[in-house]
Amino acid sequence: MPRLTQSQLNALIKKEGCDRIWSWSKINTFMISPYEYYLKYILKEKEDRKDCIYATTGGIAHDILEKYYTKQIEYKDMISLFQENWTAAFDIMEMKFDRNDEEKNFSIANHYKYDLQHFFTFHSSLKHKPMIEQFVKINLEGILIQGYIDACMKDDEGNYIIIDWKTSSKYSAKTADEKAGQLVIYALGLHKAGIPIEKIKICWNFLKYVDVEYAQKNGKTKTRTVERYKIGDALQSNVKMWLSHYGYEPDEYLKKLLDSNSIDNLPEIVKEKYKITDCFVYVPLTNSLIQSWVDKVKNTVADIELREADYEKYKSDKSFWDSPEQVEKESYYFSTLCGYSRKLHKPFDEYCSKIEKRKKDSEIGIVGDTNLSEDLSWLNEI
Repeated sequence: MPRLTQSQLNALIKKEGCDRIWSWSKINTFMISPYEYYLKYILKEKEDRKDCIYATTGGIAHDILEKYYTKQIEYKDMISLFQENWTAAFDIMEMKFDRNDEEKNFSIANHYKYDLQHFFTFHSSLKHKPMIEQFVKINLEGILIQGYIDACMKDDEGNYIIIDWKTSSKYSAKTADEKAGQLVIYALGLHKAGIPIEKIKICWNFLKYVDVEYAQKNGKTKTRTVERYKIGDALQSNVKMWLSHYGYEPDEYLKKLLDSNSIDNLPEIVKEKYKITDCFVYVPLTNSLIQSWVDKVKNTVADIELREADYEKYKSDKSFWDSPEQVEKESYYFSTLCGYSRKLHKPFDEYCSKIEKRKKDSEIGIVGDTNLSEDLSWLNEI
């Protein structure tokens, strides 16, 4: 769906009786780093780090899926389109997965590329026609939020399923609720449009992973999530058990399984013990989850507006300064994913400088809590 124009957004703001419109990315940026919000949305500073490939590959994957599901390309075109874009981003533009360790960068890249190639080769098309990049709005007591749902479809039971494509690592069960804010807000948008909340399901499709359902010897089945490049390795033990059970010499088959990373070379009677599907992770849309995110969004917007007022009065970047605890919590993000270098992101620069000083002090023998168990080599590359 085409994005709304600024005039259309202005008309929507007026219609809803609000003074501005928010996006999830804007709110989430502030949640991660008030100072990044300041750079991006107050100063409108251009990002000065263009070599991080994570955002680029995420955009590539979304674009390919959008083209496929809107019938701009055929299924077979997805893999070639991905390979073309990968070559441009990684090989020609030399974008990085790890900015500080070249060996690690290539290792991550090889696995990442394999995972997404595998996805675009074996992706199971959604069973029901999805709406792609569907506009949704939600007015939370005067806080107007707009967004575009990656994919939304209606299943046979009348459930509306909101899908967010993810090229990141799979979220753990513990962190799923903490990452579900965007999905929850979009679900509320559907609810406000008249869909009963119990008929809305929210999920991520983690493109780098598959769910493998396999039979156990006790007659029960079990499902495990496996990164795509590890399928052959992950199934070795269970496949060996079934090969032996049916009287096959396992060694040759296990080698083929490992080399091909596919169950296609297994005997049919063993192969039928496995079902490999795309990895969908659903989050129960409970009242407590909804309320927690509504409260969090309201508090975040209130915090932003207070800081904006403070900045308008004093014109000091201290109005948006990240706390030391916040910078430490997001230090991996700042060093690897953030589009702003420490030259522009002053709270992160302050954090790095303190670590560098502790490191220097420890090298000259000053006693103290240096907290240097982490790998700080990335500091040299910033």
